[in-house]
Amino acid sequence: MAKKRPNIVDILIIVVIVALCAVAVLKFGVVNKEESAGVDASAEQRTYTAFIDEVRMATVNALHEGDKIFDEKTGICLGTITKVDYKPFMKNVLQNDGTITAVEFPDYYSVTLTIEGPVIEKEEGYFAEGIVEMKANSEMNVATKYAKPVMKITSIQE
Repeated sequence: MAKKRPNIVDILIIVVIVALCAVAVLKFGVVNKEESAGVDASAEQRTYTAFIDEVRMATVNALHEGDKIFDEKTGICLGTITKVDYKPFMKNVLQNDGTITAVEFPDYYSVTLTIEGPVIEKEEGYFAEGIVEMKANSEMNVATKYAKPVMKITSIQE
């Protein structure tokens, strides 16, 4: 049998595969360790307030103190619920005489959550785990163990 010697195409394929492996090890092994070390060092425990509007009593009962709350899109933990307050949902209704009156909307509630979690303050704003941006008055889909509401962050304490 004749010996098969590698040609230039075989050598190029091997070089490309080795280069891709080296880049993957560098990116996922070295760079992410440096980034995560920086994130952990600057994270501070902050308390912030969130608002959930127009939910039924089943959702109110599903939100417990001590439950962790996660961003539904990324799965990152935003913190732990420390306080749950609720009150009847009030809706503005136009009356026959042209005035607007706040009326209690039956079987619906407004929930105010107090959440404590690791928040990183950067030049661009506040971030949970360095990834999920937390802006005042922006809505975000969240999930707890028992509920998946849409919440609006109203304030972040210093």
